[in-house]
Amino acid sequence: MKFAPLVVVAFFLLCSCNRTNTYFEDVSQLTTIHSPKTIKKLQLAKYSDVYDSVKIIKLESTKSSLIGRIDKVLFYDNKIFVLDQAERKAVFEFDAKGQFIQRFGSIGSGPGKYNEPNDMSVNKNELTIWVSDLKKFIVYDLKGKFLREIRTHCYGKSGAMIDENKFALYMDIGADVVTNEKFDLKVFNDKGVVTHVAFEKRDKDFSKGSFFFSQNENQFLLSPGYSNNIYALNSNNVVVKKYAIDFGQYKIPADFALKFPNGIKFQQALSRSDYAYLSGYWEAPGYLIYSFVYHGMQYDAFYSKKTKVFKYGNAWFNNVHGMLTGNNKGVYADNVIAIYDPAHIDSYQKSYKVPPSRSRIDTLVSGANRYFGKLGFEGKFIASDFSYSKEEIDLLQSIKTSDNPVILMQKLKHF
Repeated sequence: MKFAPLVVVAFFLLCSCNRTNTYFEDVSQLTTIHSPKTIKKLQLAKYSDVYDSVKIIKLESTKSSLIGRIDKVLFYDNKIFVLDQAERKAVFEFDAKGQFIQRFGSIGSGPGKYNEPNDMSVNKNELTIWVSDLKKFIVYDLKGKFLREIRTHCYGKSGAMIDENKFALYMDIGADVVTNEKFDLKVFNDKGVVTHVAFEKRDKDFSKGSFFFSQNENQFLLSPGYSNNIYALNSNNVVVKKYAIDFGQYKIPADFALKFPNGIKFQQALSRSDYAYLSGYWEAPGYLIYSFVYHGMQYDAFYSKKTKVFKYGNAWFNNVHGMLTGNNKGVYADNVIAIYDPAHIDSYQKSYKVPPSRSRIDTLVSGANRYFGKLGFEGKFIASDFSYSKEEIDLLQSIKTSDNPVILMQKLKHF
């Protein structure tokens, strides 16, 4: 871990009235996290290395609440907010037990309506949806009432209300995007006027896509492009550079993108290369949780702020509860939120009609080690005892393949 001295960098905004505003970058809190010197193509890991417990939340599946795909999930004030960007094209709200509460907004182009919700955020008593094709933020109260819209007059990949009447938009400008925009980050007030900008356009990189704003309660993180740097946005017109993920020999060279004529060729080459890059990131009170991509495979990494211990893997064995594993989508307090698609739940239901015995776990682990061993991968799963109550078995058995995705609340352990 490294701590850097305070550096202040001014970013300038050229407004229509030619005024210049500044955004400051603070690096006094910077922590550098060093990835392993050697990244294995298969890094086996078990839940008990990082989690104390796993809670299954079954989201109610009704005609009004049926979700096609969970693109983003937020926990706020003991409520669950789900974004289905492409299939149902909606934002849903559930209570902490998974009972459906409401759906925000509806399809259309008028006030309070959207064609496709591209991002969402929750701040205090308001929920905000970013709609790129209509170039606007839509704000609702938490009872679902439409309040106002903020027109930005520009497109963007990801947007969030980061504070009261402060709306951040990440443009994701790369060499493959034709635009006159000069900065990737714009912050608007409630009148739709740009107040601050940051992260100057990268001519030598391609746009990255995905969600850029990560939220836990009222804290927002942002990682621009392929920089592998993670910033915090605060209400004092400062971007705080909090983390730098050092991939060492696996870092993408500065001129790598210049070798390719378009973003598709770049992505294809990157997936075949020996380089790694940051893909997702969430900050819990005691940890930084992030994912990175290497050889087209996703790895989950966990960093303890207190002990500086780093753990990672790309093949996880759930030896804590229920065997279900999922893709990490967010954090809530010291819980990592993962999503499990129940399309193949029947295979688990056949195996877990009664609490599994230790011999059953040993058999599963031995089978997994034989399978991966034949593929030539190093490392082994190690079986350990865990309890699985009748209530959890009943819940598992009640899930249908056509039901909504299942949420896993994975409580982090101290390590």
